[in-house]
Amino acid sequence: MIRVQAEELKNLAVMRLCEAGMTVPDAETVAGILVFADLRGTHSHGVLRVEHYVERIIKGGINLEPDLSVKEIRPVVGLIDADGGMGHIAAKMATEKAIEIARDQGIALIGVKNSSHCGALAYYVNMALEEKMASMVSANTDSAVVPFGGKKRFFGTNPFAFGFPGESGSILLDMATSEVAFGKIFYAREKGIKIPEGWAVTEDGEFTTDANAAYSLFPFGGYKGYGINMMVEALTGLLVGGVFGPHVKPMYSDLESFRNLSGFHLVIDPSIFTGPAVFSTAQAMIDELHSQPPAPGHEKVMVPGELEAAAMKRSLSDGIDIPSGIYNYLKGKK
Repeated sequence: MIRVQAEELKNLAVMRLCEAGMTVPDAETVAGILVFADLRGTHSHGVLRVEHYVERIIKGGINLEPDLSVKEIRPVVGLIDADGGMGHIAAKMATEKAIEIARDQGIALIGVKNSSHCGALAYYVNMALEEKMASMVSANTDSAVVPFGGKKRFFGTNPFAFGFPGESGSILLDMATSEVAFGKIFYAREKGIKIPEGWAVTEDGEFTTDANAAYSLFPFGGYKGYGINMMVEALTGLLVGGVFGPHVKPMYSDLESFRNLSGFHLVIDPSIFTGPAVFSTAQAMIDELHSQPPAPGHEKVMVPGELEAAAMKRSLSDGIDIPSGIYNYLKGKK
């Protein structure tokens, strides 16, 4: 592992992306979102993705000159056709537009179709939190998860993220609807470590702790997680007119094709019902949770996002630990 400051890491990622033909502004946006994930300790969605993005760009599977715009469907509903471009750019545009509309109308929904991987959804929810907005963001992905009761992968890891602001704190939940995100498998492969039992199965459907043998993931929480996994698919691929499950182009093969991913960006002004008092009520809930007696082995009761926020604070001060193979690639040594 090599410890790197966030600014250096971002600059290195920008260099590699620009070498592949991306404009500096777009590269800075993408790199900023990747480093945001690394700062929070979500390395599965951090700069380790740069090498893949570059390879896909070179082979034609990402459009670096997409025609991006928001098509108004209703006064509070819009749609972005990402035109095969970088998902980060389209997702950020969708979030910005949804915040703008919700500030005026109280609520906004922007769909995204024909997109590519957009990185950690927490980034877009955090954009809304910084504007004191609640939000839910979701995206579909290529087949990686076995359905409950099945043995062959069908839906993707299909993540969603949710945020709600308080006065000084906030809730920020970002999770895959699989037991883990597949990026954590890749991170384990990069570090050469085993994965916990219950994360994945081999291509033959056998349980495994070998990250290199992991082929399909489980939905979290059995049939309940499977239902939420399907919900995300409905809100993305079905709702915006994209494709679903096995029809999404895979991330790490068929690099010449656009992936046709879909996204769901819902932003809500939390004060639409109760006014500004909602922020103090939300903070009271957070504070009361903090005051609950902790279970054995836990220092305190926390709310989603607090561990990642603490990790970001440490990383901004101390730097980010990156596997040497990833760092060497970013430095042009691989």
